[in-house]
Amino acid sequence: MEELLKKIIEIEHQAQSLVAEGIAEKENMYKATRNEIENLKSNILEMSEHKIEELRLRNERDAEEKINQINESRTQKLKMLEETYNKNREQWENQIFTRIIGR
Repeated sequence: MEELLKKIIEIEHQAQSLVAEGIAEKENMYKATRNEIENLKSNILEMSEHKIEELRLRNERDAEEKINQINESRTQKLKMLEETYNKNREQWENQIFTRIIGR
């Protein structure tokens, strides 16, 4: 009987030990999972910031390109207007003069 009680007590100690190990393992798994989640969040944030920076730079380049195209087009149009003016200036002056004096 005494042997049986010792065996029951021993089994109880082993069971408590297994429960404690299980609880410790659960805590370790929880901490490891939390760390992994934090690492994933950090990586996602870093990748997002990198992608945002890439998009910002691309948008800036695109905008700069469009601005250059607009400036180039404007310069060409101004040049054409100036050429047209220089070519027709005397004729226009004469037309205006004639209209004013009524000939």
